[in-house]
Amino acid sequence: MQWWCSAGSEPWSWEWQWYPGVWILVAAVALTYWRFSRHSATPPRERTYGWIGVVTMWLALDWPMGPLAANYLATAHAIQFLMISFVAAPLLLLGARTGLAARLPRAGRGDFWLRVVMAPLLGAIVFNIVTIATHVPAVNDTLMVEQWGAFAIDFAWLVSALWFWWALIVPVPVRPLFVTPLRMLYLFIGSVVHTGIAIVMLMREFPMYGVYELAPRATRMSALTDLKVAGGVMELIGIGIIFGILTVMFFRWSGGTGAEVKGNDRR
Repeated sequence: MQWWCSAGSEPWSWEWQWYPGVWILVAAVALTYWRFSRHSATPPRERTYGWIGVVTMWLALDWPMGPLAANYLATAHAIQFLMISFVAAPLLLLGARTGLAARLPRAGRGDFWLRVVMAPLLGAIVFNIVTIATHVPAVNDTLMVEQWGAFAIDFAWLVSALWFWWALIVPVPVRPLFVTPLRMLYLFIGSVVHTGIAIVMLMREFPMYGVYELAPRATRMSALTDLKVAGGVMELIGIGIIFGILTVMFFRWSGGTGAEVKGNDRR
């Protein structure tokens, strides 16, 4: 029995499989969030966001998405990346932002180090480095065949995405100069790397990842077709999510007098 989803040579089966490592991680996140939100007067709507984030993370890592993404389909791998990095991570922060704002320091040495570690530029750099590195064929093919390696990729996606989205969602540390137009620019530039990866996938004339090329076919798609579909998913769905968020940010910012200040307070 595998504790985490990783690549192998077994034919794909729709028979349910249990991955205890996934359940332990999700349970730990869920328990932590439950205790955190329970003692921090988190508004009901934010709690809903947080629990949707937990469920999204679980769906992305567990059967069937987990094993399909780790071993059989580049398309599933692309969907998993988007679910973790562009859906689960921001929802988890939306669910925890009130509690984080109440508990984290706003002055002194603690605030200084928080400003350093959670600087938007650093968050964007780390997120993009992780995104690029984990989609390099040599890295992906090397790590995905080991359970610890596959876990490292999934965990790196989650942590780097939380780091990236922090500056947009959590209002601590306070950044009075990080106004909505700059936030929108940060979101657009900071998340554009995945579109470059998608374009590379779409332009390939041969399969890109040995893991998915040599895997037993889970669908009727060839390895090359699967890669191009994965590129389309990364491009269209990823851009759709980002531009949807940018649209909401723009209309909130331009919605009336004082919207900028109020928006900063909410975030």
